[in-house]
Amino acid sequence: MFEPNAYQYFEDVNWGLLRLWGDRSGREVLDVGCGFATTSQYIQRRANRVVGVESSGEAVVVARQRIQQVIHADLTRLDDVRGAIGGRRFDTIIFADVLEHLPWPLSVLRSYLELLKDDGTVIVSLPNVGLWSVRLAHLFGAFNYEETGVLDQTHLRFFTRRTALRLLDAANLQPIARTYNPGLVRPFVPLAKKLLVRRHGGGDVDPEALLASRPYKLYLKTAYPVERAVARLWPGALAFQMIFEARRKR
Repeated sequence: MFEPNAYQYFEDVNWGLLRLWGDRSGREVLDVGCGFATTSQYIQRRANRVVGVESSGEAVVVARQRIQQVIHADLTRLDDVRGAIGGRRFDTIIFADVLEHLPWPLSVLRSYLELLKDDGTVIVSLPNVGLWSVRLAHLFGAFNYEETGVLDQTHLRFFTRRTALRLLDAANLQPIARTYNPGLVRPFVPLAKKLLVRRHGGGDVDPEALLASRPYKLYLKTAYPVERAVARLWPGALAFQMIFEARRKR
């Protein structure tokens, strides 16, 4: 695989995760690999206390303006995280589209469970490598990494619904709820992002540019609900992200 000259990151909200979260409030939440806290800021706005863990200094600066506390640390170094939070334990620990970036996601997932309250839950969001566009590309012998999406060039691990459930099971977690984000239109997002970069002359683009764009807002109001309804027919091939909430097995 070739090293890119630059990696243009765009913020994206995990609407499925927020839908699963619902109107819960008063919870202590740890967002592992929070990025810019684009999603967890909405959880904090619902009267929850959110702590993020993030390794990117650039993302930390932004996230600290959005959620209560952000620990600037390598998320795989649990001792550093534990030292920063003291003896706190959490009602919910979120791994939103972060485990696929790690060489050994299971060991990281297991290690963080010591920071979870006895009756707490874990929310895991993973991209679905069984998405129709990836299946179609494989049919023609193609496996091309992209700037974003299921085959994001920073992904090290790939999951289907079945292997995602195996991951939870191996971590001694039992799913109690699940949802997804649809993927009928999602495979075209890399093209949209390339157009945004091109429009800015190939220079840096505001990470919020996609979320703030008029086409994206129109998509959320019109196409997204229809896309969700259609994807429900066959989520194994039509879901872009798989989202599970789980608790320790009894």
